[in-house]
Amino acid sequence: MPRADAPHAGPVDPAEVDAIPLEDLEEALRHHSAGNTPGFLLRHATLRWQRHVAAALAGMSMTHVQFLVLGSTWWLGRNGQAPRQRDVADHAGLEPVMTSQVLKVLERDGHVKRIRDTGDARAVRVMVTPQGRDLARRCVVIMDRIDAVYFAEARATPGFMEQLRALAGRDTAGNPTQHS
Repeated sequence: MPRADAPHAGPVDPAEVDAIPLEDLEEALRHHSAGNTPGFLLRHATLRWQRHVAAALAGMSMTHVQFLVLGSTWWLGRNGQAPRQRDVADHAGLEPVMTSQVLKVLERDGHVKRIRDTGDARAVRVMVTPQGRDLARRCVVIMDRIDAVYFAEARATPGFMEQLRALAGRDTAGNPTQHS
């Protein structure tokens, strides 16, 4: 698990890798195995999980990205205040342009309404419609069930969720941590 006081690990500088002597590179590569590389394994675990998600959400006529945007809008607005479109993008982990495109589809389908922020003419707020709220809540339950099955063994491992939250830079409510 990353240390709470550890700086955010940024990208590796290619110049640093170029400075490694060739014989050291060869030695490191002799011991390399994709099956022992956390990033490779995380990517493939995510791909498997996403296939389960896509299949389940297809029955609700939703894509995973549409769920992320609708679910984030519903979650952030559950207190009655419509979230800003930018906040929805941040919560969903999506680029603002992608979020805007998905919101257009969700608005067309009657799941959300976008309105100008009265306090900031540049900002757009997003409200979930009653139809969208019902769909979001159903999809959240579907996602929880997928996660319960897919991650059952991993969740039984002490500290799994804490380590996952630390890697994701999120707290128990899904908000970014101060170190993310």
